[in-house]
Amino acid sequence: MTVLDVAPDRIGSPSAGPDSGYAVEVEHVSKQFFAQPARQVQALLDVSFKVRKGEVIALTGRSGCGKTTLLRIIMGLEQASSGTVKVGGKVVTGCGLDRGIVFQHAELLPWRTALGNVMFGLESRGVAKAERVEIARDALRLVGLDHAMDRHPHELSGGMKQRVGLARALAIDPQVLLMDEPFSALDAQTREVMQQELLDIQARTGKTIIIVSHDLDESVLLADRIIAMLPNPGRMQSILETGMDRALSLDELRGSSQLVERRQELWKLIHTKESGEAHR
Repeated sequence: MTVLDVAPDRIGSPSAGPDSGYAVEVEHVSKQFFAQPARQVQALLDVSFKVRKGEVIALTGRSGCGKTTLLRIIMGLEQASSGTVKVGGKVVTGCGLDRGIVFQHAELLPWRTALGNVMFGLESRGVAKAERVEIARDALRLVGLDHAMDRHPHELSGGMKQRVGLARALAIDPQVLLMDEPFSALDAQTREVMQQELLDIQARTGKTIIIVSHDLDESVLLADRIIAMLPNPGRMQSILETGMDRALSLDELRGSSQLVERRQELWKLIHTKESGEAHR
């Protein structure tokens, strides 16, 4: 596993433009919370990294290292105390349709069908009804739910609900897909199926993906690079290229010595007793 500033793209060279080919740029981001009037909590400290177009990045580390907080800042759900985030070269000042997010739990509207839930974001964009129905149907087909478009959330399994959440995020055609522990609430078999489906969808769409995961195997298997973070305060330890052979299926990689070696190296990094200063 190699420590790098920038990893090769999954789908080819980044396009030229004012954003220099980067999908996401996180620049010296820090975040403080005030738990009590006189007590300040430093959730993130001086985090900086860049994500190239078509790349899959995993944010991983122990609890309290600020992974979810950082993801929420990139989405625009939280404001950084200092520093900036850019998506497609534009500074993030709030939520935008250039980003889609998938939560740990699908958070579906119970009174809407799968199709209706996927159309929700398209309604916010003012897309005409006929067009949003077509787009939503295509998104559900992409995640393998064309047979369940008219079902309500209570009629769906946990994995199916997560697929609907993924389809809803993809339907708005975001530049960047953000995922916060999207498979952690699923049973082991469903989780493995969803991991493979995510990589298949990424290969078909070329989406840039940032995924938060506590699961070290999942981080190594899915990501081109891993941002290893340390807690108290949340900060970067290292940026690592996984180097996994994408010609192999995840089932083949799960039994490989390559996975075992990378997982061990990642474990050592996020349990280090060093200062945690990022290697750049």
